[in-house]
Amino acid sequence: MRAYLRFELRRLARDPRLLLFTVLAPVVTYLIFSGVGPDGDRVEGVDAAVALMVGLAGYGAVAGVLSVGSAVSQERASGWLRQLRVTPLPAGRAVTAKALVCTLSGVPSVIAVGCAGRLAHHVELGAARWVALLLLMWVGTVPFALLGLAIGYGLSPQLAQPVNFLAFLGLSVLGGLLVPVAYFPAALRHLAHALPTYRFAELGWRSAAGLTPSPSGLAVLIGWTVAFTALAAWAYRRSTVHR
Repeated sequence: MRAYLRFELRRLARDPRLLLFTVLAPVVTYLIFSGVGPDGDRVEGVDAAVALMVGLAGYGAVAGVLSVGSAVSQERASGWLRQLRVTPLPAGRAVTAKALVCTLSGVPSVIAVGCAGRLAHHVELGAARWVALLLLMWVGTVPFALLGLAIGYGLSPQLAQPVNFLAFLGLSVLGGLLVPVAYFPAALRHLAHALPTYRFAELGWRSAAGLTPSPSGLAVLIGWTVAFTALAAWAYRRSTVHR
């Protein structure tokens, strides 16, 4: 498994999409919009610049994680997964390694947007809060990695790309990664609080405020993780039968 994991990590490091979707896009967006609100505004319990920093870090992380996961559909179409199944590597370990690589693809966004916040707006959180922010947002990408794998294992490349984009866009917008949910109508606020993207970003907002994750937020994230795990397992079993 370690050899396969190293192989996947090398592939990830050479993927130009990682730089584009998880570093450049969220950093540029943050630098453009972080100065729009008046000084002193507070959103989600933190300064507006910090709230936007966390939201766009999460936006880039979700983009990277979902894109790497859904790329499995191309591997299926090329025959790579069939070759992988005849190796001694157990299927469960192969899927676990792929999921881990998916989550790691979200880390550059958190680091890059965090650096932009520090340099452009002098965001100061303290070393412990920066570490907590990075670790919790890395762990928080797990449900999205599983969703990406479910899309990749379950759909053809022609369908996986648009479904992945729609899932990413819908979850990001409705989950408050781009626009604070405080500006949403009441019904959409309730919906946002039930989505994994909002609870994912909440991990970062609460870390930046020096707070521990909320029990309700963790419950929502765990619930979505269980659901996406079942969906990914079903899609993987289906792919072994039909491919």
